[in-house]
Amino acid sequence: MSKPRIIFYFDCVSTFSYIGFEFMEKYRRLWNIDVDYRPIILVEALIASKNAISLNKMQYLFYDVSRVAAITKIPFKGVPEKHPYDSTVALRTLQYLKNHHPYNLVPAMRRLWQTSFVELTMLESVDSVKKALDGIIDANLVDLAIASEDTLNAIKENLSEVKEVKGFGTPTIVVYKTADSKPEMYFGSDRFEHIAIYLEKEYYPIKQLFANAKV
Repeated sequence: MSKPRIIFYFDCVSTFSYIGFEFMEKYRRLWNIDVDYRPIILVEALIASKNAISLNKMQYLFYDVSRVAAITKIPFKGVPEKHPYDSTVALRTLQYLKNHHPYNLVPAMRRLWQTSFVELTMLESVDSVKKALDGIIDANLVDLAIASEDTLNAIKENLSEVKEVKGFGTPTIVVYKTADSKPEMYFGSDRFEHIAIYLEKEYYPIKQLFANAKV
C-alpha cells in the first residue's frame, strides 16, 4: 500500500500557516509521509469563498497564535505594521524553489515566516525577499522566479485546487490516505489529531511533540 500524502496550501502572510507548517514538519518525519507544500494568495482564497474576517476574530487569531507559540517555543513576536501585505514575490520565489530547487524550499519557507513574524518585516519587494533568503539561496533565483510566468500560473492553479475542495483560507490541508483514496480536507493548524486518527498514526500532545528538539 502506498504511503499517505498531504498537500499543504499556505501563504507567507498567514500566521496559522506558519504554526501549521512547524507542526507538519514534525509529523512529516514521525509519520514518514510525503508533504507537498503549495503556495496560494490568502486574500484571493478569502475573496473567492466570501470568507470575511471580523476585527474581533482577527485580534483573537493573533492572540491564539501567541499562546501556541508560548507553549511550543515556535519563534513569534507579532506581525508587521502592514498586515496582510502583498506576498506575491515571496510566493513566486517559493514556487520556483519547489519546481527547481526543492531541497531549499522548507528552509526558505521557515526563513520567510520568521522574517515576517519575528523580525516583523514585510516581504513585498524583490529586495526584501532577497535579503530574507540571503544564505539560503542565490539572489538571482528570486529574479528568475519573478521572470517566470510559470510561477504565477502555478500559484493560480493551486488556488483553483483549494476552491475545488471548498477551501476558504490557509492553511488548507488535503490528505490522501493512499494513492487512490478520496481526499479529506482539513483547515487550520489545530487539526493534526483528526489527521492522525484518519491516517491511523500516532498523535502527540502539543507539549510532548515540541519537547524534543530532534523531533
